[in-house]
Amino acid sequence: MRLFLAFRVFFIILSRRDSALRIRDTLNDETPKIAPSERPAPSKAAESKPLTPKQPASSAKSARRSEALTLLSALQRESRLLDLVCESLDQYNDAQIGAAARDVLRDTRKTLDRMFGLKHLIDTPEGESVDIPPNASPTRWRIVGKDSSARGTLNHPGWQATKLDMPVWSGGTDDSMVIASAEVETR
Repeated sequence: MRLFLAFRVFFIILSRRDSALRIRDTLNDETPKIAPSERPAPSKAAESKPLTPKQPASSAKSARRSEALTLLSALQRESRLLDLVCESLDQYNDAQIGAAARDVLRDTRKTLDRMFGLKHLIDTPEGESVDIPPNASPTRWRIVGKDSSARGTLNHPGWQATKLDMPVWSGGTDDSMVIASAEVETR
């Protein structure tokens, strides 16, 4: 059924500009933006049908939320990162901050590894000599210095994700900007 529908939509998009625009707008979650001159004339069958108002969209359409907020929420939930970064640390001494940071950093690393499978981009240790490939990608290689040779000393091995396993937001529209809920203990 879906395969047949996909082929049918494909050929409709190729042959009818107005339908292609409506499908594009539907996929982008927008109201159609077809100029009146581009709209097809209504068919006789459509003219004879009484107009009925469209039913409101069901709640099946889920709220949208930025993946950045979902990541931030997971880091707060699993490692209390925001508590460490956003709280005033003036009342604590360096030893207390260091002890708290150790747990937060450990748990942050676990969360990031679970979601992204982090690993170094280059397996060479910092300070070692490395060969720079010809036509090196500027995303993978940041060349620092004036020498344009094909060899240099590694300052940082870089990072890369080996997977992307972000949690899926399932909350409501009103809550899409909430990163961490307020926690209240009752007596």
